[in-house]
Amino acid sequence: MKKEIKLNVAISILVILVVIGSTMIDMVSSTNALRTSLKTNYLQNNYNYTNKLAEGVQYVTSDLQQSIIAVAELSRSMNFDQNQLDILYKSENGHFNSIFKTDTDGTIKLISPKVIEIQDEESAFIVEAGRKIDANIVKRALTTKEPFISQPYISASGTLLMLVTAPILNENGLFEGVMAGTIYLEEGNPISNVFNSDKYLDGSYIYAVDQSGKIAYHSDGEHLFEDFSENPIVKAINRGKSGYEEITDADGEEYLAGYSYIENLEWGVVLLTPSTILHEPLNHLIRKIVTQSLAVLIVLLIIATFLVKRLTYPLTQLAEYSERVISNKKLNNPNDGLTINSKIYEINQLYRQLRIQLLKLSQEIQLDGLTGLANRKAFDTVIKEWTQKREPFALAMLDIDNFKSINDTYGHLVGDDVIKFLASILISFSREEEDLSFRYGGEEFGLLLKGKSELNAAVIMEQFRVKMANMQSPTGKPITVSVGVTSLQVNDETPETIINRADKALYQSKQAGKNRVTVYKNDGK
Repeated sequence: MKKEIKLNVAISILVILVVIGSTMIDMVSSTNALRTSLKTNYLQNNYNYTNKLAEGVQYVTSDLQQSIIAVAELSRSMNFDQNQLDILYKSENGHFNSIFKTDTDGTIKLISPKVIEIQDEESAFIVEAGRKIDANIVKRALTTKEPFISQPYISASGTLLMLVTAPILNENGLFEGVMAGTIYLEEGNPISNVFNSDKYLDGSYIYAVDQSGKIAYHSDGEHLFEDFSENPIVKAINRGKSGYEEITDADGEEYLAGYSYIENLEWGVVLLTPSTILHEPLNHLIRKIVTQSLAVLIVLLIIATFLVKRLTYPLTQLAEYSERVISNKKLNNPNDGLTINSKIYEINQLYRQLRIQLLKLSQEIQLDGLTGLANRKAFDTVIKEWTQKREPFALAMLDIDNFKSINDTYGHLVGDDVIKFLASILISFSREEEDLSFRYGGEEFGLLLKGKSELNAAVIMEQFRVKMANMQSPTGKPITVSVGVTSLQVNDETPETIINRADKALYQSKQAGKNRVTVYKNDGK
């Protein structure tokens, strides 16, 4: 007779195997998921941070350029002398290493400090009034006669610097020379101050490259003016790209890189974080999974015999139900084939909460977050369904006139209020069960009118237009809208055809002077 084992022992063995297997699977999948999540977070954070640095550098350099332009304007005065230049130099609070004024030949007329002595181990280099500067950068400023910020270059004295210049024009608009400020990149300067705003304790480092791919800043203070132009990230930056990616350097070290393009300088800034930063949280997760699994195993051995069957069936139902809902991508009916009456409180709660959340989600993904109207996705779904069913309908597309001017004048918060204001009026012109008011994108909206002809729709939209033009908006003044109207035609096979007609009619309203309703005509009138 074969030796038999008791059911509770078999279940206990099964639970042990399941828990061990589940633990291993959970460990692998969790570590992979965490690694992916951490990697994505670091990459996105690095990109966001470089983007912030790029904005900071652009702001600082633009401010420096405005300062030099202002000094150039002041220098037009007949009384402008060395004393005034010294005062302006001191007022810049260390933004420039020096400020100098040249004539049309590039000869320094005024300079602050008066004498600049650059000393190295072998010789000294003196820059003072009367010295002619033959650098190509200065020649460019004298030739173009426009404000500009130079790329980094090595001066005749061996100093790595960049110039911020502005033309000097007399009262008659004649060119008299340039005003220039110098920034020594090997010393503390406004640009390096932006990069040095934070310290990195995780092995990360930052560097900036100019448009030729040479290092203009490096957080370790080394590699300045080294050629990085063959670096794939630098190549992307030189094409005006920004982004993030995982890279491997020449030594085989992996890094998480974020990089951003600095538009006004045509530079790029790169933040690199060693991939080894991920090891500690992953090891911590593995230790936590193993510890928790041992405790779970002991508990399951005690209760498995009593609860396995009772738990398995309703949980399987829930899993199949959630899979069905996800595959259908919507929940149409609150009673669509799943009823669970378990004696386990948590299962019943899970069932109820899952249905509630799925119903909420089904509604929310179809609504525009700012206005509460149907969003573009909901509009696409409805117009496709109506078109396929050959359901007669009219489509009105509308756009807020001069919306950019509203944003520029009152700010984006007021712009948002205007959009919400229009949405609240638009929804009052739609029938709750038949029509669909939606936000197409930005300041563009629309209305799907079931069973309406173009004439009916035009009348409704004209009433809407008149109401908008006579109501006080959040700007304190009325706003106007341009509207294009069309309807489902016999030959229409796709929603795109209908939308294109409505867009053309809207464009015709804009071209005809705005604040009007235009019905699309085949002859284009």
